[in-house]
Amino acid sequence: MLQPVPMPVGRPLVSAVTGTNGKTSVATATLQLLRAAGLRAAGCDSTGITDVHGALRPAEFRRSAQYLPDLIAEQVALGAEAISLEAFVGILKDGLLTQVEVDVAVCTGLERDHLDVHGSLEQYWGAKLRLFEEHLRPDGAAVLAADCVQGDLVRAAVARRGARLVTVGPGGDVELDDARELDAPRLRGRLRVGAERHDVVLPTVHGVAVTNLLLAASAVIALGGEPEVVAGALSEVAPPPGRLEVVGVRDGVTAMVDTAHNPAALRSALTAVRARTEGRLLLVVGAGGERDRAKRAPMGQIAAELADLVILTDDNPRREPAARIRAEVREGCPNCLEIPRRADAIRAAWEMARGGDVVLVAGKGDETVQLVGTRRVPHDDRVVLRELLARG
Repeated sequence: MLQPVPMPVGRPLVSAVTGTNGKTSVATATLQLLRAAGLRAAGCDSTGITDVHGALRPAEFRRSAQYLPDLIAEQVALGAEAISLEAFVGILKDGLLTQVEVDVAVCTGLERDHLDVHGSLEQYWGAKLRLFEEHLRPDGAAVLAADCVQGDLVRAAVARRGARLVTVGPGGDVELDDARELDAPRLRGRLRVGAERHDVVLPTVHGVAVTNLLLAASAVIALGGEPEVVAGALSEVAPPPGRLEVVGVRDGVTAMVDTAHNPAALRSALTAVRARTEGRLLLVVGAGGERDRAKRAPMGQIAAELADLVILTDDNPRREPAARIRAEVREGCPNCLEIPRRADAIRAAWEMARGGDVVLVAGKGDETVQLVGTRRVPHDDRVVLRELLARG
């Protein structure tokens, strides 16, 4: 039996997730599972603020250590018993969690990203580790995958804090056994929690998505959720928008979007989609401007390695010359097609696709604007794909 953390006095239970990729998926799944476990829960993540009644509003972060305590107090006044937080690196770096005590902290892995802000991997990872070193209560629990990237850094931080470690995956405290695929995209198996085993159906077959669900389930169980109830609720967890989202299928061609905007996330998304693709994988991808330039060529290399056809396009160039961004990505995929205007690139990929193919548009996911110079230009990859699906 996985022992829950001690109940806090005078405040709600708090779960927080950090890492380079997968944070929103884990945070939103945690919120849903907390509610399934019978707790009145609220959440704050990149999709916005979800109050205890399920209403969603934009999150407008102020650079003040009082912002999150005020938000939590607001939700407690509405009856919140638990809070699910996505601990962005900016929140940790700027000390916005200073007045928040975390009962369960989750790490999805530490990869390369945001070096334009932090200067080095060590500083970036160090900001992430503050969740475990400073904000996790000493008698709380840290949750991470057994194969967590840079997991040794997290384990060392947890040990210094004196908190309990919960590992997820083969040989860990929580594990999915006897996994077998049902009708796509579902997976059936047995959720092992310590010595207990419970039947489970997961609404995904993608490896990283499965891991994210198990991390969320482990966090909720560590917060006191009954393992059997949590296991039963996993089949109903809805992913956040824009994460390996299937926009539609027409004439055997599947249209998908994903938020992947760094090398690790792009590799993960392409690997997951490749495993489910009967025909070719057609990728539309770019890189953001005024961000870590060193990740652009590796993204191009990964695209060339895992996709059958790569169309290089503009992402959010911001105030950086878009042509320079594309040229730096192209260093990794010299044989790709280049179509600067994003909507045109998506249309070109769709027109080249045939039955059995998948068109994956990566980088922006559920974003509804494109940042060009100082302008916010209306653009949604999903809207473009829906128009193509409707047209045939």
